[in-house]
Amino acid sequence: MSISRIYELGKRSLLAYQSAIHTTSGNVSNMNNEHYNRRRVEVTNLINIGSGLGITLQQSIRLRQQFAEKQLWMENQHLGKFESYNMFLGQVEDIFAEDTAAGLSNILNEFWNAWNDLANDPESAYARTLVRDKGVLLTDTFQRLHTNLKVLQDQMVPEIQSKVVMVNQIIHKINEINQTMRHQPSADLLDQRDRLIHDLSKIININVKEKDNGEVSLYVEGLILVSDGKVQELSTRLIPQNGQLKLQVQQENGARTLNINSGELAGLIDIHNAKIPDYLNRLDELARSIAESVNAVHRSGYNLAGITNINFFSDTVSGAADFRLNEAVYLDPSLIATRADGEGAGSNSIALAILNMQFQDLVNGSTVANFYHSMITGIGNLLQENTFQRHSQELIIRQLQNRRDAVTGVSLDEEMAKMMQYEQAYEAAARVLKTVDQMVETLLALR
Repeated sequence: MSISRIYELGKRSLLAYQSAIHTTSGNVSNMNNEHYNRRRVEVTNLINIGSGLGITLQQSIRLRQQFAEKQLWMENQHLGKFESYNMFLGQVEDIFAEDTAAGLSNILNEFWNAWNDLANDPESAYARTLVRDKGVLLTDTFQRLHTNLKVLQDQMVPEIQSKVVMVNQIIHKINEINQTMRHQPSADLLDQRDRLIHDLSKIININVKEKDNGEVSLYVEGLILVSDGKVQELSTRLIPQNGQLKLQVQQENGARTLNINSGELAGLIDIHNAKIPDYLNRLDELARSIAESVNAVHRSGYNLAGITNINFFSDTVSGAADFRLNEAVYLDPSLIATRADGEGAGSNSIALAILNMQFQDLVNGSTVANFYHSMITGIGNLLQENTFQRHSQELIIRQLQNRRDAVTGVSLDEEMAKMMQYEQAYEAAARVLKTVDQMVETLLALR
């Protein structure tokens, strides 16, 4: 074999092991990067007349566990929905604040107790003022709950819109990577694309199809988001429905409305479009029932001055938002009725009748307390169930990550052992070149 051939083999061996060291070093530096796929170096012998003489780098392979990857993307969609549910249902629960003195249950009890005090002392100006004040507190509570629920619902609109903007940004980046991969294949770009798909799957329910050329196509509910260099953006719109504004996600051109059933968007849309409107409707039903029932009895009663046909609450109450006292009663608590027609001063039958309303089925076949308790219990149960599902989903994802990492993850011990092996091989190749160089120098020195 010629000396030049030995030099060439030695040079190729040096370059191969140098690249192997670089690849292994990259593995080590990314060992804590959950979106990094381990690289494996494959080398091949250089063959000359049947003898293995030196090696060359054949390729650096990006390891994958495709089944686990696709399962992770699918399960990630469910986790995103559970997480957004948890966050906003927790805020709904905080608005009702039933574990505090400001909760509606406690305020209702104070309202009924004030009527009990008035029934015990019908001619007391203090007791009448207390009933008025507790009525004001009840109206303020209903209005506060309605306002805070509406504020939360309104705050969700820009949150949903920002998620849709994020989806559009991600699909454009994925499309750019697809285009770049046609001309400049790169393991780092593939890692970046997988991370983007992971982020996207947390937001919206997507299907991912990988083509033979390495490009990916993304779909949502049959709609193509990314494919063959084209991108279909999404947008949002608010439409009036049953007295509420419903938010929909659609194609940018509005040709099709999408049914988003997984991901953070699904949770946000369901709470905005269904859950909060349901709570507002039930709150309105409760407020109307209390106002109408109390007014019906109060109008039939007489106050200290013998005046009758006066509403305790406003006669224009349509729900929690406009639930308020009759302005005349607010300004003059002496107008509060306590006795029925034909009864003398000091009688309390009207006050007792209003007090006993708390035990009557006033709201959709239930007492006020039971109706409201059912509503609050439903919120708590839904939050508890969703928390359990979120924790279960986290376990599923952790198992899938472990399965994927068994193939794609970096083991420091394994990589350090390979590093030592490649460094020693590099030194051996360098010594071969050095020995050949010394031999050439010796030959040249012969006279």
